[in-house]
Amino acid sequence: MIEKMAKVEILGLKDVALDAIDVIHDQGTLHIEDLSEKVASMGKRVSRMEMDPQQAEHEATLNALRSRVGDMIRELVPPTDDMSQVAVQQEYNVLWSENIDLMVDRVEAMLDEVARETSDTVERKADLMVELSRLEKYAPIMQKVQPLAAQVAKMEDMASIALIIEKKYKAILNYLNEEISKLTNGECEIVTADVDEESTAALIVFNRRYLKQVHDFLAVQDVNQVRLPSDLARKPIDEAVGEVRARIAEIPAEIEQMDARLAAATEKYSVKLLAARNGIHDRLEAMEAVPKFGQTEQVFIISGWLPADKVDGMEEALVDKFGNKVVLSVVEITEAEEEEAPVALKNNPFVRYFEIIYLLSKFPRYGTIDPTAMFAIFFPIFFGLMIGDIGYGLVIMGLGLLVHWKFKEKPLPNMIGYIMTVGGAFTILFGILYCEFFGNLILKWTGNWNYSEGMMKYYWIPSHLPATSHDVPIIRYPLDRLEGFTLMFAICIIIGFIHIGVGLIIGVINGVREKNKKHIMEKAGLLAVLTGFMLALAKFGIGWWPSWMVVVGVVMAIAGIVVAGIGAGMGGVVESLVGIGNIFSYARLIAIGLASVIMANVANQLSTQFKGAVGVIIGVIVFILLHGLNIVIGVFSPSIHSLRLHLVESFSKFFEPAKYKYEPFRKTGGEE
Repeated sequence: MIEKMAKVEILGLKDVALDAIDVIHDQGTLHIEDLSEKVASMGKRVSRMEMDPQQAEHEATLNALRSRVGDMIRELVPPTDDMSQVAVQQEYNVLWSENIDLMVDRVEAMLDEVARETSDTVERKADLMVELSRLEKYAPIMQKVQPLAAQVAKMEDMASIALIIEKKYKAILNYLNEEISKLTNGECEIVTADVDEESTAALIVFNRRYLKQVHDFLAVQDVNQVRLPSDLARKPIDEAVGEVRARIAEIPAEIEQMDARLAAATEKYSVKLLAARNGIHDRLEAMEAVPKFGQTEQVFIISGWLPADKVDGMEEALVDKFGNKVVLSVVEITEAEEEEAPVALKNNPFVRYFEIIYLLSKFPRYGTIDPTAMFAIFFPIFFGLMIGDIGYGLVIMGLGLLVHWKFKEKPLPNMIGYIMTVGGAFTILFGILYCEFFGNLILKWTGNWNYSEGMMKYYWIPSHLPATSHDVPIIRYPLDRLEGFTLMFAICIIIGFIHIGVGLIIGVINGVREKNKKHIMEKAGLLAVLTGFMLALAKFGIGWWPSWMVVVGVVMAIAGIVVAGIGAGMGGVVESLVGIGNIFSYARLIAIGLASVIMANVANQLSTQFKGAVGVIIGVIVFILLHGLNIVIGVFSPSIHSLRLHLVESFSKFFEPAKYKYEPFRKTGGEE
């Protein structure tokens, strides 16, 4: 359900404004209304509240500290998932102070301490990473040019320079060869070898007396010379290659040592860094809120929304701190303001997990009905009806419980795990109705499977009634999806009518709440059209259905179209006809279910085609793989289609999105 909200105004003397903001921040229940664009309509004496120069300095200081803390967190990478929030809260309380200067001093002292212990290690690790990257680039190049370079080194009058060139620019070597030949009077040669798929190594060999000219020429060309570190450049190529390889082998161990030192620092300071980040965030959030308030020469004005049951708590906190210097008053909400009201949901624990749907949609508008409970009822039913297998349900339910338990501290996977668990339970329930356990295994084990026809032999209720009988009662067991397609199709259409009908009833109630007669007529007309259509359609599936009910249905449908047209014009007439088509969208419930059971039966059949001991092993593997794939498809496909039926077919009939979600102005309290 949507929580009842109260609009409030907080007025107080300007000399306690900042302290009042701190109290409101501590309470953490006020959704602030931005007055910056409304002050013009509040009178000439009212202006937007601004920070004083000292606050602006504090803001700049805190932003610099936030950047510094962020850099350190990125360097140390604290394990936030496994961190104790109690420890973060305690450290947050140690760092926090109402005196901003004192808080800044505490944070700076902590950051200086962290820097003293980690800066040298971080720099050393960065240097090692650069060195390793450079040497790993040198190694294959040197290996390619080593044989020729070693020969050149023995020739006292010859010199060589190694280059690395991208393959796509390999043509430049012809230009270099021509130009260097001119500089050396033809006393040069270029030898190349591919290093990898992207680069080529080149060794330029030339007479040593042209060394300066060649170096000067290459300096102005867009080529990369292979420049070894000075301690290697002076050594013979063979010795240099050996040292490069040895150094490449040594560096990872040194990096591990640096990582170990950083891990120790992370363990020591991660809680303090996260607490500092959260504290700075809270301070800056309070400062950034100031321009949203109004002021006169003597008074500050704060406007916002509180949950109705939080008004007394906020008022008591302000009175306890400031007495009559600050006054909170509840403002009567106009129709226009009601549309601006932020929305907070307050559902029971079971329904609350299904609020996950609002990741795909905005919250419902304030004053309307929250459809979360409707989603919590119908989603598991749709999910179970489509998969409908005891074995699959046990697997899905088990995985859901595991995810729900494993990710207690992570809202999204925790919610997904819970919904999987509930969906798995309904899958088991429908599996019992269909008598399916990993497909047709129960029917096979009980001898109720016709292998030649690939179908069930007989119903258990009525007793031993052949499955091929043309006179099968509606109430029977098992409810075979393969042979009972017509009945399942009818059930899906009825479910669709109920689902869309509930949405239209909610739409009528919303119209009554809003006192919108046209809205009421539109939704009531659509409901009459669908009801009339179902009364007429029943004649095609139920032989004894009275003809006069068909007439009633047709009259009701025509009247519904007229009423919907009066309420919403031509759009209402069109929506009436489209609504009938929406009902048939629910046929996907049986279509997806049939695909699932057919694939399960195929998996069972294929897994028994292999003979011998090896065949048994192969059969088990095939059984696991195919059923596993079917379960994965069974989780995703029914979920997607269930969501579509809610968001497109049903919610579209009544849902009105909220403009704002309730976002209270509150401190992280050590958690962000």
